Amino acid sequence: MPKWSQILKLTCLNLVLLAMLSACSGTSPAPVSGVHARGHIKANGNRYVVAKGDTLYSIAWQAGTDVPTLARHNRIAPPYAIYPGQTLRLDIPGIKRVQYRVRRGDTLSSIARRTHHSVADLAGLNGLRPPYRIYVGQALTLKGRRVQQKNTITASAKPTAVASKVTRKANVSPSNKTENANVKKVTKPVAPATGKAYAKTQAPKKAASKTSIAWHWPTPGPVISRFSLAETGNKGVDIRGSRGQAIKAAAAGKVVYAGSALRGYGNLIIIKHNDDYLSAYAHNEVLRVKEQQTVGAGQHIADMGSSDTTDVRLHFEIRYQGASVNPIKHLPKR
Repeated sequence: MPKWSQILKLTCLNLVLLAMLSACSGTSPAPVSGVHARGHIKANGNRYVVAKGDTLYSIAWQAGTDVPTLARHNRIAPPYAIYPGQTLRLDIPGIKRVQYRVRRGDTLSSIARRTHHSVADLAGLNGLRPPYRIYVGQALTLKGRRVQQKNTITASAKPTAVASKVTRKANVSPSNKTENANVKKVTKPVAPATGKAYAKTQAPKKAASKTSIAWHWPTPGPVISRFSLAETGNKGVDIRGSRGQAIKAAAAGKVVYAGSALRGYGNLIIIKHNDDYLSAYAHNEVLRVKEQQTVGAGQHIADMGSSDTTDVRLHFEIRYQGASVNPIKHLPKR
């Protein structure tokens, strides 16, 4: 009898140890095969797996390019039909991306501060949802920016200028050199020369000029996060307000996206104002317009909320030919 008692005790002890090990392993990362359930940028920022609710406008917005360029790069003809599970290439010439390698003690909030992101932006770029679990050694994709193409360099430019850009390390925080070593550029393959479909991806875009669009503030309230020209800075402005506060169209246009497929943006609206300009309104509580709907300047399009962010706010962006521009320079002074 005592022998059976000892066996029972050992069995119970083994079960307890197995339970403890299972609990510890719960913090390990999920298999890569399941991370694109709602679509997000992956594979070092060079691929995107389309999810239900995505449109080419929403994907181009998150990738930092415009719809015609993204469509040409993936040989997608108008009306730009895409389907869930489809993989799109984001290695567009002229878009530079950087990565951050997670270290012990990091949180998504601390990384966001260090790299000049909002937590929502960083989560959106990497397909993360609350409680934003990350692990040591994980590579997080940071926002990219447009760079000058080689074929746009004038004859007077020094040949070594291009090489220096390739070898220069990404500068995230000048005050801390050890942090800089943790951020690196993502090397992107040059698109293959496969014909006319890629020809226009190399063409330089003309600089943004004064627009005839009459812009208006989308909502009242203090600006709590401003536009930044830093390589990984905020690509718009964040405006504080109260839950349910009216969000209005900053200018007349057509709604080209209304949904929540872009992680990190919450309930998002994108409005096309003309062939060059788009505006976006993120983190809404309620969307009051639908895709393909024409809206007027000042029309009530959403209610302010905190979807995919930590507090109630509006994240507002203006983009010119796919590139982020400072909304403050377009909005009237107040």
